Amino acid sequence: MTSMRVLVLSDTHGRTDRIQQAVRQAGRFDLLVHAGDHADDVLESFPHAVAVCGNCDDPSLAAVEQEVDLLGLKALVAHGHTLNVKTSPLPLLYRAAEAQADIAIYGHTHTPTLVEEEGRIFLNPGSLSYPRGFTVCTYCVIELTRRDAQGQESEVEAQVQFYTLDGNPVPGFDLKKSWRGR
Repeated sequence: MTSMRVLVLSDTHGRTDRIQQAVRQAGRFDLLVHAGDHADDVLESFPHAVAVCGNCDDPSLAAVEQEVDLLGLKALVAHGHTLNVKTSPLPLLYRAAEAQADIAIYGHTHTPTLVEEEGRIFLNPGSLSYPRGFTVCTYCVIELTRRDAQGQESEVEAQVQFYTLDGNPVPGFDLKKSWRGR
């Protein structure tokens, strides 16, 4: 059995104090993912972080989207501004399908979102600076477990949980999903 813990942040807009608070609250993690808008807030302190460029970032800072392997699951990370996520979820849904992503992580709306659609998880961790549609700052933790049974298909399980900045779980923002044969 192999496990991985991923801390997901977005839209920090220079609030490095809140990044440090989320890091303390989240505890141990193997990977930090930043879904844009001041991605440099994490790249300076966490050089191995996965970060994408948002509409408020210097375009030379990072790619607009990245694909990341999470224990055999493919995650698509995009800020979302080039996919018009504030207008419609469909371009992100189509892009995730095109990339054959199991998990799509995005930002831009500043609104925490967690849905499963067409066998994929779509999540926006919300904002650590200016939450919208929600009264508190939020972030997300994805706990992944890969089970390899001898002579059987492997299975990857993802447990997703959102938290407020003070470390309290956000009711209704949790999800467990398994994929076989990954």
